[in-house]
This record gives sequence, structure tokens and C-alpha cells, in this order.
Amino acid sequence: MYNANDTDTDPWKWFCSDNASLWQSDEALRTVCLVDAVKFILQTSCFTLLSLTLLVVGCCSCHNGWDTKHRKRYPLHTAQWILMLLVFLLNLLSTAEGLLTDLSFRWNDLPGVAYPTQPHLYVPPLSGLALAFVAMLCYHHMEVWRQWQMAWILLVNWGLALAGEVLHLLSLLKMELASIEVLRFDLSVLFIAAYFGLVSLQVNNIRLKISCSKGNVHKPEEPAPPKTMRFTEEFSSFISEVTFWWLNWVFRLGYKRPLEIDDLGQLPEVHSAGYIHKDFKAAFQKEQERARFKGHKPSLWRVYWSVHGWRMVFALVLKLSGDMCGYVGPVALNGIILWVGRVKDGSQVASEPHFITVSEFFQHGLVLVGITFIVACIRTLLMQTYEYWCAVVGIHFRSAVQTMVFEKSLRISTFVISSGEMTTGQIANHMSTDAVNIFTMMIYICWMVTVPVQVFVTLALLLGQIGYSAVLGMVVFAVFVPLQAVIGKYMAKLEEQTLSFADVRLKLSSEVLQGIKLLKMYGWEDLFGREIKKIRQWEIWTICKMMLCYGVIGSLTEATPLIATLVTFSTFTALMGEVLTPDVAFSSLSFFMLLQDPFFLFPFALFSTINGGISTGRLAAFLAAPEVDMKTLSAVKVKRQMHEVRVGNGNHMPNCDDDDQEDHIEVPLLKTKVKRCKDSSGSLVSSVSQETNSSYGSMLMKSSSLDSLMVLPSHVAIKIENGCFAWDPDRNQPVLHDLNITIPAGKLTMVVGTVGSGKSSLLSAMLEEMTLQNGAIVINGSRNSIAYAGQKAWLLNMSLKENILFGQPFNHKRYRRVISACALQPDIDMLPAGDQTEIGEKGINMSGGQKQRISVARAMYSRRDIVLLDDPLSALDVHVGSHLFQHGIMGNLLKKKKTVILVTHQLQYLAHADKILLMKEGRVAQEGMLEDIMAAEPDLYNGYQKAVKEMTDLESEAETDGESRKQEMMQIRKQISHQESSIRDEEVAETGDERGRLMVKEEMERGSVSWSVYYYYAKAIRLPIALLILLVYPLQAGIIAGNNYWLANWSEAGLSPGNATDSAYYVGVYAAISVAGVCNSFITTMTTVIGLLIAARHLFNLMLSNIIHMPMRFFDTTPIGRIINRFSADTQIIDMKLTMCYDAIFFYLTSILAALIINAYISPIFLATILPFCVFYYLVQKVFVTTSRELQRLDSVTKSPIFAFFSETLGGLSTIRAYRKHQTFFDGIMERVATNNTAYLYLQASMRWLAVRLDLVGAFVVLISGLTTVLGSIYGSVDSSLVGLGISYALMVSVYLQQLVRYMAETEMQMNAVERVKHYTTLTTESYEGMEPPFHWPTRGAVSIENISVRYGEELDPVLKDVTVHIRAGEKVGICGRTGSGKSSLTLALLRIIDTYRGRILIDDVDIASVPLTTLRRRVAIIPQDPVLFDGTIRMNLDPEHQRTEKELWNALEIAQLKELVMQMEDGLDSQVSEGGENFSLGQRQLFCLARAFLRNTPVLIMDEATASMDVETDRILQQVVASAFANKTVLTIAHRVATILNSDTILTLSQGEVVEHDTPDNLLTNPDSVFASLVNSDQ
Repeated sequence: MYNANDTDTDPWKWFCSDNASLWQSDEALRTVCLVDAVKFILQTSCFTLLSLTLLVVGCCSCHNGWDTKHRKRYPLHTAQWILMLLVFLLNLLSTAEGLLTDLSFRWNDLPGVAYPTQPHLYVPPLSGLALAFVAMLCYHHMEVWRQWQMAWILLVNWGLALAGEVLHLLSLLKMELASIEVLRFDLSVLFIAAYFGLVSLQVNNIRLKISCSKGNVHKPEEPAPPKTMRFTEEFSSFISEVTFWWLNWVFRLGYKRPLEIDDLGQLPEVHSAGYIHKDFKAAFQKEQERARFKGHKPSLWRVYWSVHGWRMVFALVLKLSGDMCGYVGPVALNGIILWVGRVKDGSQVASEPHFITVSEFFQHGLVLVGITFIVACIRTLLMQTYEYWCAVVGIHFRSAVQTMVFEKSLRISTFVISSGEMTTGQIANHMSTDAVNIFTMMIYICWMVTVPVQVFVTLALLLGQIGYSAVLGMVVFAVFVPLQAVIGKYMAKLEEQTLSFADVRLKLSSEVLQGIKLLKMYGWEDLFGREIKKIRQWEIWTICKMMLCYGVIGSLTEATPLIATLVTFSTFTALMGEVLTPDVAFSSLSFFMLLQDPFFLFPFALFSTINGGISTGRLAAFLAAPEVDMKTLSAVKVKRQMHEVRVGNGNHMPNCDDDDQEDHIEVPLLKTKVKRCKDSSGSLVSSVSQETNSSYGSMLMKSSSLDSLMVLPSHVAIKIENGCFAWDPDRNQPVLHDLNITIPAGKLTMVVGTVGSGKSSLLSAMLEEMTLQNGAIVINGSRNSIAYAGQKAWLLNMSLKENILFGQPFNHKRYRRVISACALQPDIDMLPAGDQTEIGEKGINMSGGQKQRISVARAMYSRRDIVLLDDPLSALDVHVGSHLFQHGIMGNLLKKKKTVILVTHQLQYLAHADKILLMKEGRVAQEGMLEDIMAAEPDLYNGYQKAVKEMTDLESEAETDGESRKQEMMQIRKQISHQESSIRDEEVAETGDERGRLMVKEEMERGSVSWSVYYYYAKAIRLPIALLILLVYPLQAGIIAGNNYWLANWSEAGLSPGNATDSAYYVGVYAAISVAGVCNSFITTMTTVIGLLIAARHLFNLMLSNIIHMPMRFFDTTPIGRIINRFSADTQIIDMKLTMCYDAIFFYLTSILAALIINAYISPIFLATILPFCVFYYLVQKVFVTTSRELQRLDSVTKSPIFAFFSETLGGLSTIRAYRKHQTFFDGIMERVATNNTAYLYLQASMRWLAVRLDLVGAFVVLISGLTTVLGSIYGSVDSSLVGLGISYALMVSVYLQQLVRYMAETEMQMNAVERVKHYTTLTTESYEGMEPPFHWPTRGAVSIENISVRYGEELDPVLKDVTVHIRAGEKVGICGRTGSGKSSLTLALLRIIDTYRGRILIDDVDIASVPLTTLRRRVAIIPQDPVLFDGTIRMNLDPEHQRTEKELWNALEIAQLKELVMQMEDGLDSQVSEGGENFSLGQRQLFCLARAFLRNTPVLIMDEATASMDVETDRILQQVVASAFANKTVLTIAHRVATILNSDTILTLSQGEVVEHDTPDNLLTNPDSVFASLVNSDQ
């Protein structure tokens, strides 16, 4: 209790002031100062208690040994922080309320009464601010130090605070101030609610801790996350989480040095690729069941909702809340201008002393500036949390799409791909483009809801602000918004067309890269390059139309606020009968400008959502595609996070596989589909019902009766009864029919027949790759007991050893035995890193024979009971083939009682077969032993006898075999010796693995993007257009600034007495400037779109032209997936993203400059205040760009292994499924996706880290700018209109600076795509220049090779040394030698595929080095060892230049023994060839290549193992055809079959790159020391 008389001696005088008597009362609760004093004492006591607690616990505990990075959050952690922050904010408002209440006493209308300041009104809330801060520190350290006992202290704190606030509320009730209009009462109620919530939370924490301690005495504490888990978002405090403070370590490290993927560690379980896949797959399977039940197609939209629907709803709530916060600025601006006007004109009068009311509080200009600042901070946290959540959801969906597409690809039917129904390019697009589209859709999908809401709320507020004139503004929006929707719908169609063109372009690009060697040999690279450019031209034109639509929408976006304000302000006076004043003008202008950003981004949001919808449809169709029978191909299993291993280079494959755990399971497999049942006397029992399931693949019946009755005897491995198989499940005509086959167990069964007779299809049927239309097939033993080596060997881009192990555990003894059996040891001895040497993509650095032997070695090492070998001997010479057959098949597999089914054209081995199957026209024509075949098929037996005569006596060659095998390896050693030259560098100590690496590491520039890249891009745009772009943006910003400045003058004139101004004059000028702005906006956008699309077209064409003209060495050392990434992801960035990024950068940069100029003009002190923040902006931007650039590059580099591995997997689906290695490969893609997810998630989080900091600093800029402008107006000469203009532009500057830094950083990251493309456009290509020879050159075909030395690259050793050979016109030359002796290199030198660095080659006395490359290659015909067909018609494959007549094409097909086959096809020459020619057998593809060569009709023909994949009879016929068709031509023939070249005019024998023999066959055969004679005569 206080008396007026004893205030001088009162110790609380400083607190209650000299006029405390006014606040005294007989009742304690009515004494305001006393109540405030009690609150103050309680708060200071609690402050002291919490501070001491922190000090004591911090000093005395052992918290230094704890893991502070991985805090364990207490229950309702986020709610606790939100309530504490609310308490802090309420104390801040309470302080402002106390100061204003105090001001009402010091400045009042009581005559002669002057009150001093009343500290008790504002000191308690100030102490409350300090207490709230310390309480937050205490709670933070309670979690970090794991000292839950500190919750008792916090409970006491919040309990006392609640008691004090209840006392305060009772006091207000006693004084009859319990009104919602009294701000102090409202704040007190909010305080009590917040304190009660905090008390409840602390009680809950203590309750849970005590109950857990009692119930889990023996339960071990939950283990802490591993130290490698550095993504600590969920282990950080709420403040750290929403401000991304936990990410600081990344920026510190990234600024010091370039980041590596290992620096980022692993992600938490919830973000792991395995967890994401498992979650998405479960939802998808549930949706499949629902759709199947209702008879509908599965909807991926339902899957999206099931997985992350509620998270996206909460994100939408955050977005809407943030958008609503955005309206505070314009509303506050209105109040600030009105308050400044009242203060300046003296209408702000004093009143009686009183507690400040709510309306008085929110009418004060400085309070409104402060509230604008606080709400801007809150809006920042809301919006950035929303954007981060959307990004996380997008990343999860992108990851799930990639892993689901890969898993589906492992099961997709062979027919789907081989028929062309879905190409590998389309499937690759699902992994790249569609996955990215889904991600982008999740980022922007909420805008589809919030933008209409923003428009509605804004227009409603405008209606309240300016009345009916706002309706006209609504009309403008009502006209423009539907127009945007119509254009957006048209853009959707264009986007679909663009994706279609991109699919075709990528498919053709992939085919070109796969067959680049053949294209170069034929001189067709430019021809196919032009086809890609044609498709690209249509794609660019479609993108151009789409981007023009985007430009129109962008122009409409900028024009809408301009036109709306013009219409609204010009009609305001006429409709409302009021003058336009600054408060009305600039608050309304702010509302209109508030719509500019949503309208600017809405087209992109619409565009992204439409793209995502289209991609969702494409993905749904893909996931519903036919697949192999899952009853025998088990579903993949997702490993837990703790077992995942990330790989940086993408070359690792696990050494163990789940299949090993199932080896002991022996379940007979019965696949059956019958149209009628036989009786009990038949091989099938009556209980087998008709199978109606039409899914792809063979059928497995699990009936117990079938399992018991269809078990095969032990001596039978496979049995097929009445089997009819087809590739297309909907096709009535089967490929294989009437099959009744019994494969003996532990024996050798050989399958022979002509090309296209169905030999390979029979193996595919056994592997369940074909649809069983009728009959049954039974496999004795587990399905995992089959191994397979395909006709076209499939190798992985990994070491030779890993290719053989193929995921199996390493067994040294078995491994050495297999290596010896396959004659691989000499190969391994010659490799730089032995069996650790990397094999190139698709085995590109291995010869055909070596690839086959590695493939067979894989089958042998697998220890499977049944081994299927599809013509592996065709690519081997006689010695190696005989060794493999005798030691591998006979000595290894059959000796161990393995069942071997061998498809072969090598008839000399038929005598070793226990059973022979002769295939004709898709059925088994004959079967039995050789004696049985002898009687039934005399032609086949004659072929067998001839083959035996040609067989080499291996025993006589055994002594020299070791030396010859060394010769065989020279070529391979030279091909992969690129790394050997680098190990001589003393600064680099490479391991064996590095010495054996063939594929070069992907280029990755360090540091910022060079200015030369920007200049390079500007030149691609064309410098005049680039300069024009730089001019139109400042002009646009100047027009907008001039428009707003003119509005300021107009509204200021409205304050003049009587408003004697000419409104028409102001409206006319305002209209002229607005129209100029609309027109210039369209010109600006169009200039940028057109200029950047010109650059996109130029860069793509330049890159394509450069890549197809690169030497073959480039393709040997560069994974195709890496090149495809340039053509897909990087091209998409240049096409679309850079246009939008540069448009945004120029817009924001010029707008900022205009804003700074206007603010400097209004208040020069603004420049002084903003300068430190500009420095901070620069520092933040520098740190951010440095780190995010490396994260972007890590994202790019970790993306390539995904696509390379996926492309590699698609090429070997049959092998993967045969070995049941789908789990291993699925684990491989999961590792790669997880690695990429890590980089990309950090990248997205870093974007939010930047945005939070720049937005918060921008809020400070608004605060300081608002204070300086308002104070400058009150105490200076600044007009009210300029106050509005200055604050509105200050708001713009804060937003624009943040957007500018964001887009600058994003542009630099996206310029990485230009940098990567530039790298490929500057590589050194082959020299295509030269002097054109005579038109009919060569006329004779005389070839003179003079002392040439040849190498594959400048840094490599020569593969041909000082070779001199003279070949007469029309001469037939047979070229022989061991593998690697230089045979193929000699033919490649004739076509200048490889570098001839010494000597020269003359054809008809013309040096081929002087002839243009394309001309040379088109004047020489070659039939390559590896046949390549392209997706298109047969006509296109034979004659892509369309120079031959129909008759010539049919004649070529007849010569190549293909006429009958093509005539049987429905469309004849226009029949479709699927991608890679997969709808033809390997032998048939080789025949098509022969037909190509016949069509060329050149004087020189090169045949490189052209008949290796053909049966003996077809080979013989073709040799006769070649002899007659090319009787007058020069023919160079390389062959493993010696009989093929016996009739040559001369024989050229090579060894170690040198000529050892060149003479006629007769002379060489009579020379007993001849190498050629040893091959032919040793068995005679």
C-alpha cells in the first residue's frame, strides 16, 4: 500500500513513480502498481532460478561427453516451443502496450496535469521477455544434456508465471476493465492460456519420465543414431528446425573446401530409399487390390494421397497461413499513412489517461511498423517450412518412382520391349523426366488452391478499401484469369507433344550411341544425326510455342495489376465521389502488387501440375504393362537402412545375394496351360484345369495333386509336353509349337538348326521369358538351379572378376578352375590390374570371343544344376572354342553331372552330345543321338563330317598355345592401358583397381561457373539479342517505377484543399504509362524466350554434331548413360529452366535498382541503413552459392550412375532373371538412388536455409526503412504519398533481394548444364575434312598398305606396327591370326576408325588420309562382327539414304537368304524392326548386315566374322553367294572358321600387330612351318 505523503521514502518509487497515489486503492487487487510489482518479483525470481540452474548443471554435469548433435526430443516438443515463443511475443506486445499507456498519462488533455513516466507499466513485460528467453535456453539444454529433472524447475517457473498472471487478471476484473476492447485484458487472457499450456506440458513430461523409469528398469536405452547420419533435422530443436540452423555445418565445410558425397553421410531411416520404396509400394499394392475389386484401373493419385496426403494438407495450411500474413503489410501501410497524416496536420489529439485500447494500439504508426516486422518473420518461417515439406514429399515421390520403375523393369515382359510397344528410351524417360515432373508438381500443387484464395481475399479487401470501383478491378482479373487457364490448357497439349518428341529423340539418340561403331563404319553418323536434328527441330518448335504461351501468361501476369489499378483508380472518384488519397492509393496498390507474385508463378504452377498429371498417367500405364510370371520370380525385398551401403562411382555390386539362402529349397516347377485334359493314361492328369490367366510368362500351378503327380524322375531335368510358346500373349500364332521334349539330367543336349528355326526361343521358353499358350513344362529342382549364357554376351561395367562372380561368394578354388576351363588366365595375366580390371560398358573393350568366355565362366561359376548355353562357341576361334568345349563343358560341367543344353552351329561337337534336337520352323524336327540324326537328316550329317575335317588338332598345338594366348591379349592390353601411362606420375600412387579402370571419371568442374561459360551462352543466344535482352528489362522496371511515382503525385494532389486538380490529366498520363508497361512486358518476355531457345537449339546441335564425330576411343571410355544424361536432363534444363531463371533474375534485379533509386530519393538515410544489410546479403549469397554449387554438382554426378546402371540392366534382363539376380540389381539401384537422394535433399534444404536468412534480414530492412520513412515524414518534409511509396518499395526490396539471390544461385547451378554441354562441344573430333576423290573412286579396289603403324589413341601403344601389304584389285584375301593379333584393327585402319600415325594406305592410288572421312567410309563396304539394326522399317535399315529401288532391295534380301522371311511378314519391306533388332535372331541380324553390304556395291568389301552366328549350311551358301556377287571386287575376310577363307586368293596372317605371312593358301599349306598350315593341316 502506498501513500502520497511517503513516496519520497518509498523504495518502490522508481517503479511506481511520483504519481503512484493515482493507482492506490483500499483493495490490494485494485492497486495496479502492487500487482505489477508482484509480477515483477515473481519473474525476476524465476529468472534467477533458471539462470543458476543453467550455470550449475552446465558446469557440474558430464554433458561434454554426450552426442549433442542427435538430441532426443521430449514429447510435444514443437508445441512447447510454439507456446514459449508465444509468451515471448505476448511480452513484446505487452511492453508496447505499457509504453503507449504510459504515453497516454504523460500526454493527456487534463489541464495543468503532467505525469512522469510509469515504469511499472512496461518493466514487468521487459522482465517477462528476459524470463521467456532464459526459459527457452533452459528447455533447449534440458534436451541437449538429457537432464529431465530440469523439467521440475520449468514447472515451477511456469506455475509461478501463471499465478502472477491470474493475479493480474483478477486485478483487471476488480477495476472493471474486463473488456475485449482493453488490450491489457486481452493480453492477460492470452498469457494465462499460454502459461497453462506450458504447465500442462511440463507435467506431462514429468509423468512420462517417471512412468517410463518404473516400467522400463531393465530396458536398455534406445541406441543413438550412427555418427555417419549427419542429416540431423529431426534431432534438432524447433528453432533450429524452422531456421535450418542444423545445416550450418554443411555451409562451413562447403565454404572451406569442395564437398564430397561422403561428407554428407547417410540420411535418417524415414528418408532412406528403402523406406520410401516400401511405403509407396505398400500403398500401390493396396490400390491395385481396390481397383481389381472394383474393376477399375489403379490410380496413382490415390497412392499419392495414401502416402503423403495429410502431410500435403498440413503444408497447404502452412501456405494459406503464410499468404494471410502477407496481407498485414498492405493493411498496416494504410494505417501508417493515416497516422502520419494525422500527426503532420495536428489532428492527433490527446485524451484522458487510460489503459490503451485495441483500436488505439493498432492505429499507432510505429506499432504498425513493428507488427509488420514481426508478421514478416512469422510468414518467413511458415512459408519456408511449407516449401521444405513440399520438397521432401517431392523427393520421396521421385525416389519411389525411380525404384518402382526399376523394379517393374526387372519383371517387364521381353515382348513389351522387343515389339516396340515400350522402348528403352521411354522407360528411361520414366526414370528421369517423369520422376522430375512428379517432384516439381509436388512443389507447386498447393498453388493451385492458394492462388484462387489469394485472389478472392485480395479483391474482398480492395472492395472494402475503395468500394465499388474495385469491382472493375475484379472484372479485369475475371477476364485475365480464365484466359490464363485457356492458355494453360493449350500448354498441356504442347507439353504432351514435347514429351513425345523427347521420347523419340532420346530413343533414337540411344540407338545411335549404341550403334555408333557401325554408323561410323558406314559413314551414316551425319545421316542419323540429321534425323535426330529433325526430331529436335519439331521439339524446339513445340517448346517455342509452349514458351511463347508462357510469355503471354507472364505478360498477362504483369499487365493484370497495371490494368486493374488503372481502371480502379481512374473510376474511383466518379463512382465513390471521393478524391484519391495516398492511404487509399498505396494500400490498394500494395494489394494489387501482392497478387503479382502468385500470378507470376501461377502459370508455372499450372504448367508443372499439368506435366505431373501427364507423367502420372504415363507411369500408371507403364506399371500396368505385362510382366513375367511372378509366381516363380519372387518379389524384391527392401533392405533396412542399416544394411544399405552407398557407392560413389556406381561400380560396386554386393558379393552375396538372397538367392544363396534359397539354394536348399527344392520345389519342382510345373507351368501348364491346357485347352483340354487328358485321361490318367496320359502324361498330364485330369485334375489340371484350364488356366485363364493371360498374364505374361509361364504359368505355375500350386495344386498339391499336381506337385505329387508331376514330379519328374531324377534322370529327367526338363520336360515339355505339347508346348506352344509365343512372345506376344495376344497372338494366336505361336513361335514354338508342338514341343514334346525331355532333357536328360546330367547330360549334354545340343540344339541345332538353321538361322531363325527357334533355337534361342526354345531356351527362352525354358527361362519363362515366353508365354506358354498350351501344354506344360516341368523343371526338376528349384527354379534357382538354372544358369544362362546368352547368344549375345551381356557384361557389366565392373571388373572381370565381379562379372564372373555375379554376386556369388568368392571361392578361390572354384574360381581358378573356371578361369582355367574358359582359357581366361592368359587374358587376366596381360591385363593392367589382372582380374580387377574394369570391363567397359557392354564389354566394349573386349572382343566378341572374350565376352563370350566371360559369360560362360559366369554360368560355370554359378554352380547351377542346369546350364543353358546359347551358341557361345561361334565367336571363338578353333583353338579357344575346342579348349572351352573340352575343358569347360565336358571337363567341368558334365564331369560334375550338370545338365547342359547347348545351342550351336559348331557341328564338329555333335558326337559328344547325349541328345541332339534339330529345330525347324519353331518345332523339333528330329531328336536323338548322332546316329539317329545321321539316318534322318543326311544333309546335317554331311555338315558334321565337314566340320570334323576342319577341326584343329589341339594336342599338336598345345605346346605353342601358351605363347599364342599371350598374342591374343595384346589388343586388350592396349585398349585399357590408358591408365597405365598415368601411373608413371610420381604424384599419384594408384592402386590396382585404378590401373584397371577403363571408364574415365565424369568431369566435375570446381569453383564458380566461369565467366567464359556465360559468354559462351551469350554467343549461343547471339550477342545482339543478348544485348537487347539486357536493355528491355531496365526499361520495363523504369516504366513500372514511373507509373507508381505518378500515382504518388496523383494521390498527393488529392490532399489539396478543394481538390482542384485535373483528374483527367492524371488518368491520361497514368493510362499511357500503364499501356507502355503492358506492351514492353510482352516484348521483354518474348525476347528472352526466343533468344534462349535459339541458344538451346544451337547448343544441342553443336553437342550432337560433336559427339557423333568423336573418335571411337571416346565411346570406349565414356558410359552411354553419361552421354544420355546430357541429351535428357541437361538439355531439359537448357530448354526450360534457364529461360525462367534468367527471366526472373533480370526482372528482380532491375526492380531492385528502381526501388533503391526511389527510396534513396525519398529518404537518403535509407541507403545508409540498407548498406550493412547489402553486405550481409552478399556474404550469405557467397557462402550459399559456394556450397550449393557443389551440392548441385554432386546431384548431377550421382544422377549419372542411376541412368547408366538402369540402361545396363535393361540390356541384360533375360540374364538377370535367368540367374534370379533381380534382388541384387534392385539393391544396386537402391544404393544409387539413396546416394542421389542424399545430395538432392541437402540441396533442397540449403535453398530453404538461404531463404530463411534472407527473408529475416529483409524483414529487418522493412523495419528500419519503415521507421526512417515515418520519422522522416513526422520530423522532416516527406509527403504522405512518398511515405506510402517508400514503404511499399521497401517491402518489395526485401522480397526482391531474396528472390534475386535465390535465382542467381539457382541459375549458377543450372548453368552447370551449359558447362557440361560446353565440355562436350569443345572436345577434339575426328578430322572429316579432305579433298573429294573422283566420283567413281574406287573403280578397281587395289589396296596398298605401306608401312603403317596404328593405335587406338595418342596415349596408347600401337596395335599394328610397320605393316606393309599390297592387295591387287579383285583379290580375295583371308585374314587370320589369334584373337588380339590385329585383324580387326587392320580393317578399322582401312576406314580410319583408329589412328594411323605412321605410314599410309592407298586405295586405287589415292591416299585415304586425304579423302573426307564420310566419303571414304561410304565407298568401302563392311560387314561388322556385331550386327546392329535400328528401330524402323526393314527398308530403312537396308537403305537409310533411300537411294535403292524396290527391286534392288528384294535382290539383296534374296542373296542374303532373307527374302522368304521378309515376304512372310505382313508389311514386307515396311515391316517394323524393333529397337536393336530384338524381333530377329542374332543370325538373322547378321544376314541383314550382309544385305546392306550387297546394296552398297563397292569395289572393296570387308567381312569381319560376318558369318560367326550362322549355321554351317547358311555359311556355305553365303560364301558361294559372296564369291559370285563379288567376283570382281576386292574382299577382305576375317574368320574363325578356317574353311571360310580356304578358297581365298591369298592369306594374310597377323601376330602381335605384325604381318607374319602373306601368300596363297596353297603355298602356305605346303610350308610345314606355316602358322596357317598348322591351323588347317594338323588333323589331316
